[in-house]
Amino acid sequence: MAEPWRRLPALSLKQIQYFVTLASLRHFTDTANQLAISQPALSSAIRHIETVLGGKVVHRTAQALTLTELGIAILPHAERLLNIAHSAFDDIQRIVVEGGDGTVKIGLVPSVSSLIFPAIPELIAEQFPTLRVEFHDRTNDGLLTGLESGALDFGIGALDSSVPGSLEIYPLLEDEFVAITRKDDPLAESQHIPWRMLVAHHIALFSKGNISRMVASMAETHRLPLKAYYHVDFLETLYGLVRSKLAVAILPRLYTTTLCDPELVVLTLQQPQMNRSIALMRAAQSSSTPLVDECFKLVLARLRDGVTK
Repeated sequence: MAEPWRRLPALSLKQIQYFVTLASLRHFTDTANQLAISQPALSSAIRHIETVLGGKVVHRTAQALTLTELGIAILPHAERLLNIAHSAFDDIQRIVVEGGDGTVKIGLVPSVSSLIFPAIPELIAEQFPTLRVEFHDRTNDGLLTGLESGALDFGIGALDSSVPGSLEIYPLLEDEFVAITRKDDPLAESQHIPWRMLVAHHIALFSKGNISRMVASMAETHRLPLKAYYHVDFLETLYGLVRSKLAVAILPRLYTTTLCDPELVVLTLQQPQMNRSIALMRAAQSSSTPLVDECFKLVLARLRDGVTK
């Protein structure tokens, strides 16, 4: 944490908001109207930003307004700063109105809910009774974006090549890929099957997140001509395709935690065995409050203890 007396750049949050809004609308008049300020005031704020940073952030012509290389480079950081500021102001306002210690925003990819509920919310409520907890469902890509931008305090997701280096990673477990088929399917004669046995079948996968990318990469590496005929958004749709004898579903095992259909069976996929790494993640340069940081440590310890058991 920086020393409280350390000199900060002479930029206000309003000036940063002006730049982010201008970068979105790409028009001075429209931006000034949306912000309810005069166009000269907007121009003055942008010039001040450029003076402090020592370079142009926008390039303006008669036909269009574009961001300079500097403007493009600083935009995500400006957006992250605004997200953090808005979140902090919301927490301050909530503390003033309701009393309490603010809010912790936890992001989750859908399949990890079994790791969280019901134990984690109960534990947080017991240890931090005045801390408000928000759980946000995200795809894995959306989770990473939320952590980077500061919209989420921490989250549980899967590791792959898209995870940015700006995140702290705390591995929890390896989640193996499985196939879901009907009980009367010949595949179900064995609890463990090689991937090559799926080549002759229509495959159903999730359309969002990194699961389809991982399966496609594995199939390409091992030269397996898998036929991904169906891409769906919801787990029940995936199971419905299997029940209808239209497809075999491929997904990580954590998704099957709540599967209670006696007509469907879970088969371990082998040759190769394929896993995704599940981890607790947060921004390395997190500006979270000490209480949120304590909440993170509590959740990490509880998750790791639960996984080992």
